[in-house]
Amino acid sequence: MIVDTDGYIELVQYLTGQLPLFAQNTGTTSTADYTLRELLEEKLGESMITVFEQNQLEQETRLDIVREADAIMYDLEEVLSSVLNNHPTTEQEEFVVEFVGLVKNLFDQKLNS
Repeated sequence: MIVDTDGYIELVQYLTGQLPLFAQNTGTTSTADYTLRELLEEKLGESMITVFEQNQLEQETRLDIVREADAIMYDLEEVLSSVLNNHPTTEQEEFVVEFVGLVKNLFDQKLNS
């Protein structure tokens, strides 16, 4: 659906370009009581629920989206494996929200084309 698209590949490249943000705790220190992994799972899940709510989808399409979300989470875990158990900084949280929003945009484009 989207993980094999040029847009997604560019998005992963954007993520890898932002690795310095995750390599060190720049700016404010974390006060989050959750890990980066938990944040990614929560925001990606919320985004997928929004996609479901905004579109009338057949069951098969819903299952495809869930499989895609699993693949995206796997990619995120691969790229960010060394920092997933860290507590995110404010800047890292902002990036995650932005990144997940871009993922949602890819789904929206695919579903509305």
